[in-house]
Formats: sequence, structure tokens, C-alpha cells
Amino acid sequence: MPSYKLTYFPVRGRAEVSRLIFKQAEVDFEDVRIGGEDWVKFKPNTPYGSMPVLEVDGKMLGGSGSIQRYLAEKFGLAGSNDFENAEIDSIIDAIGDLAQELGKLHSEKDEAKKAELVEKMKTETVPKFFGIFEKLISNNASGWIYGSKVTYADFALYNVMGWVQTGAADSFPAIKKNMEAVETLPNIAKWLKERPESDF
Repeated sequence: MPSYKLTYFPVRGRAEVSRLIFKQAEVDFEDVRIGGEDWVKFKPNTPYGSMPVLEVDGKMLGGSGSIQRYLAEKFGLAGSNDFENAEIDSIIDAIGDLAQELGKLHSEKDEAKKAELVEKMKTETVPKFFGIFEKLISNNASGWIYGSKVTYADFALYNVMGWVQTGAADSFPAIKKNMEAVETLPNIAKWLKERPESDF
């Protein structure tokens, strides 16, 4: 079995989906969380000057999406063929678009502009993306966002839902049920109790 080391900031952020994959697959990995001077020292050694970084037997892989896909395909949390993987990737891209919009809200310092972003989030962004995800889940008899079993797309949706206001999914029953299904997976439930606390 290869040795795995995942390095990221001390938050869930862009590394949490990979952590969820590891936990669901019951694969040991080193969960390294750094910031400040440690990040400054580590940055020049990363492939792209960013995190997360996955090391597999010492070989580095950068890019959160690439890391997630690699792990999901390796540990049975992706599709069963290339086209299914492409469809899952398209869902991941849509979830990433929502995450990007949420990131703008998190990084905006001007209170007036932030208030505008909050209003847009409530009236446009959240209804648009939640509507897409609600439809995908509702049309799938399994209750997962794609196919007949949990995939890393469910983990990606679960993770980004943790960045929005509590109760945001209350008007979207399929999303809410999907989140509950993720939370009750035994390995994930255990991780949610053990993982370090962070704002996002």
C-alpha cells in the first residue's frame, strides 16, 4: 500500500473532499495542516505554489480537482467508465462554480459590496445552483447525486453546503436528504466527530 500525505491549510476548504474520500475508503493518510511561516517555507516546493498537495510515496500531485479525481477513481468513489467519470466531473465543475461564488463572499472586505453579494447569493446564486443539484438528486432513485452509489460528487456537494448559511437547504428536500445520507455513512459519521473544528 502506498503512503499518502495530504497537506493543506488548517481548514476544511479545498482539501476536505479528499479527506472524506480517504475516510470513506478506510485508507490511512497523513493529514498535514500548515499555515503562516510553515506555508511560506513549503510553498516553493509545491507543484503550482498552492495547496492542497498530495504526496504518494513522496511524489507530489497538486490541484484539488486532480487529487480528488485520482483518489476517487483509485478507491471506487468515481464512475465505472470514462463517460460516467466525465458526467461526475461536470457535476463537480458546477459545485466548483458555486464554491467560487461563495469564496468571493468570504474574501470581500468592503461591507457595502459584501451586502450586495449576500443579496445576490440569496436571490440568484443559491436558487440557481441548488435548483440544479435538487433536480439531479430528485431524478435519481438512489438519492445520490449520480448513479446508484455514493461518489465523491456527493462529498463535494456536502462540503460546499457547509460553507452556506445554516438552513439554506431546508427548501430543497432532496439536497437535505442527500446531506443526511452522507452524514450517516459510518466512516464519514466517525470523521465528522473527530475532525478539527474550522470556519469553512
